[in-house]
Amino acid sequence: MAASAHAHTFSSYDPVQLIGTVTQIHPGGRCTVRCDTRDWEVPRAASCLLAPQTGDTALICGPDASQVYLIAIITQAAPLAARIDTPGSLVIAAAQGSVTLEAGEAVALRGARHTSLETAELDIQAGKGRVTVQDMDYLGLGLRASLGSLRVVGRSCEVVMDRISQLARHIFRLAEDTEQVRAGRIDQQAEQTVRVHARHTLVTGKDLVKVDADQIHMG
Repeated sequence: MAASAHAHTFSSYDPVQLIGTVTQIHPGGRCTVRCDTRDWEVPRAASCLLAPQTGDTALICGPDASQVYLIAIITQAAPLAARIDTPGSLVIAAAQGSVTLEAGEAVALRGARHTSLETAELDIQAGKGRVTVQDMDYLGLGLRASLGSLRVVGRSCEVVMDRISQLARHIFRLAEDTEQVRAGRIDQQAEQTVRVHARHTLVTGKDLVKVDADQIHMG
């Protein structure tokens, strides 16, 4: 049996692996890294999610001088401010677990156009809250609120319901100008006393006005 040998030609590479300082950030994700006395203008690798900043110490690598990438940020010039940045969309997923965002001071969610929360159940707990919305729509099957006190201040209030039921021990209502009620029928009943007092009191009926009591005092 004759054995034949095949000659293979391999390209000669001069790999690059250097540590330098980020001196400039360019548009499009490229940055300049100074290693010793040479400046390398390199793109950021997709695996390097930490956005480089001027003064950071970075690792650049590549198979040759024409293919060099910023692989990682070794140390930050400002370690108290880090930014995870991607040019496109970013999804953080835990298929069989939970995702927790925790901060010693504050957590902020910002969406330039839209921010959405979608879940089967939502729990919010806070010692103090504040909501500022210019225009808001709420749509749901039911709303239940248990409050120690409620205060609503506004310019106008409009309520449209098929039925309104109110139950309270004391009700005080003050209108500085005019209060008007329009109804098909009005039924008012008090267990003790009903008092209607004004400088001028007018009671009119189109067909009938009836006053019925054991005693009627007039004058």
